[in-house]
Amino acid sequence: MIIRLAAAALVLAAGPAILLVRGRYLRWEIEGRSMLPALHPGDWVVVEAAARRGRPFRPGDVVLVPDPRDARRVLVKRLVWLTADGDAWVEGDNPPESTDSRQFGQVRAADIVGRAVFRYHPFSRLGRVR
Repeated sequence: MIIRLAAAALVLAAGPAILLVRGRYLRWEIEGRSMLPALHPGDWVVVEAAARRGRPFRPGDVVLVPDPRDARRVLVKRLVWLTADGDAWVEGDNPPESTDSRQFGQVRAADIVGRAVFRYHPFSRLGRVR
């Protein structure tokens, strides 16, 4: 528990400076129910920006992608697979509540905004995004 509280304090104290100055990480609030049970509406996550490219995207990663139906929106989905041609298939963990590649097809892997790596709010669910 002490480690979880220390991690939360670190994210909250140092996080904004890292997020705004370096541009390597983003904060994101989960709005819909498409990623239940992994992510709940109101969860806040730290997103490793795609430009950082700490490691290649892999199936199972929770990624942010532009909505192909409305470029002003960003969707949070699980990466199911990548093709050799640079396309990605993404799906929500909660199919009845998710609009994803099952409806709109593949998205360009190059358009992935980033990977959700850590949930910092609420504190009761603090930890790595899986």
